[in-house]
Formats: sequence, structure tokens, C-alpha cells
Amino acid sequence: MDDPIAPIVDDLNRALGIDRDTLEKELKLLIIDFKVPVEEARRSIIKKHSADVAAEVAAEPEGRAVHDPSIKLLKDLRAGDSGVTVLANVVEPRYREITTSRGTTTVINGMLEDSTAKVHFTAWLDLPALFSGKALLAKNVYVNGFHGMPSVNIGERSTLEEFDGSVPGYMTRRCSLAELMEGDGAYDIEVEGDVVSIRPGSGLIERCPICSRVMQKGQCRAHGRSGGVKDLRIKAILDDGTGSLICVFDHTLTRAVLGIELEMALENGTLENPEERLKAALIGFPFVIRGNVTRGEYGRILIATKATRPDEDVGKLARELMVSMR
Repeated sequence: MDDPIAPIVDDLNRALGIDRDTLEKELKLLIIDFKVPVEEARRSIIKKHSADVAAEVAAEPEGRAVHDPSIKLLKDLRAGDSGVTVLANVVEPRYREITTSRGTTTVINGMLEDSTAKVHFTAWLDLPALFSGKALLAKNVYVNGFHGMPSVNIGERSTLEEFDGSVPGYMTRRCSLAELMEGDGAYDIEVEGDVVSIRPGSGLIERCPICSRVMQKGQCRAHGRSGGVKDLRIKAILDDGTGSLICVFDHTLTRAVLGIELEMALENGTLENPEERLKAALIGFPFVIRGNVTRGEYGRILIATKATRPDEDVGKLARELMVSMR
């Protein structure tokens, strides 16, 4: 093992209690393969394993114990899972009526949350007393996709009961990009990485006035040629040393990260070499980004809802974290 890595493995092994082989492999991947600075790699490992331990502790429900090996944490759900049991809080239920071949029926949509994730759900059972913001034990549910993210489907063969206890709520979870590349998609996660590239279709764009798709050369692929609506967006490649992901900033976030002067120059068409100016303003800068990850025909995409530039001293933070855990 390389000398620069050995002391870090020793420190992290004492602080975190993680086996040395795992730490060595992860550090080599970050420092040697992905050229991540040593202190940043140390911080990344601390955050990852500290979050794992915290999630395991927080995932234990309070109150009546549930001894059911089929219970899955929401973060572990995958489209196609069936016969699953979940224990979660019901968040923001919405009722609507739809017409089927068997007549009119009530459908309930909303979100489920535990300490590890939030997922969309659809319930075909009209049980208002259970879908009123309470903790719910749902058995024999199946998981399908909703906008490229897992969605719990509660059908007629599912069994439901109110949980006599409390389930820890979800707090925005910090993830590595490698982790996000393995899943189906995720709601309300946070990542930190550097912008390493700006994709075509960034800056000033035109959207179809009918479907809001981005138009190419004045033409929408669904509705043909028409007068487009001007908009701003950024499609960036974000990299955190463990993986990379396309990240999309909408008009509001594009304004926030570019600044008003650059934004106005883009909109007015007075900016020379707009592509190079965008690259100069963004490439090489770190960002902390919060948002949702979707999975579709173009792969996984992070749709940002918030973006900030960290101003912390990476090395100082890593050392402070190490000291606090000894």
C-alpha cells in the first residue's frame, strides 16, 4: 500500500471502526484512480461512513417493535420489487377520482418517507383514516416507476395497518454520485462535486409553447416549427471523484449561479462567445446541489432545486471531523 494512504487508513480505522481492506480500496479509488486530493478523500470517506451509521440508527422505529424480515428501507426499493413490506410516514396525501372499466374509483397519491428516503406512492384503497399523515405498515406492495423514480403501489391485495409508534422522518441525504448511478432515481438528495463540462443546449434556449420541450433550430420534435419561448438553463457534468452525472439547472438557478450581468447579456444576445463564457464561469468550480434524480431514455439526470458554492476549507473540515470522532 502506498505510504500516503497507510496513515489515513490507520486514522479512519480507529475513528470509524471500518475494516482496513474496505478503507484501503475506497481511498485508492479516490486518491489514485480519480486523483482526488488527500484531505478531500479523507473527508469523503468520513462523511460516507458516518452517514451510513446514522441512517442505520435512525431507521430503527420507536415504539412497538416490528420483527418482519421483509421490511425494506425506502432507499433500497427498486422498480419491479413485489411482495414488499414498508414502514413509513404518509406525507401530503392527495385524493382524486378516476374512471376505470369498473366505474369510478378513488385513488390516493402522495409521498412515503422513512429516515433513508422519500418515494411516491399510489394507493387504490380508500382508507382515509390510514392516509392522514400517520405512520403506516404496508404489506404486499409492489414497486413500479414514476418519472424514472421508484413508486410504491398499494393495491387490493396489500394489507395496511397504522403503526403504533413513530418512524423517523427524512432529512435531505448526502450521496455520492457513484451511489446515485446504481439506483433507479431519488427524491430530495444532496451531492457535492465539481463542474467538469458544459453540455450543448446550455445558456439561452427556446421551448415549444405547447409542450415546453427544448426546440432545435426553431422546431419541436413533437409539434414542428413554431415561435419558441425563450428560457435559460444549464446542462453541466458534475463529478465528485466517485462518478459523474448530468445536472440540469432551471432558469432560476441559472440566474443564481451566473449572476445578473451574465444572464442579461445572454438574454439580450450581446455576449461574445457565450459558450466560452459559460465554461469560464462554471468549469472547475465546486457546487453543493440539492435535487431529484430521474432515470429515463437519456440515462440518469440530476434536476437541481438548489445550488450553492461551498466556501469551507476542505482540509480544515476533514481534520475537525477526525478529531471530533476520536
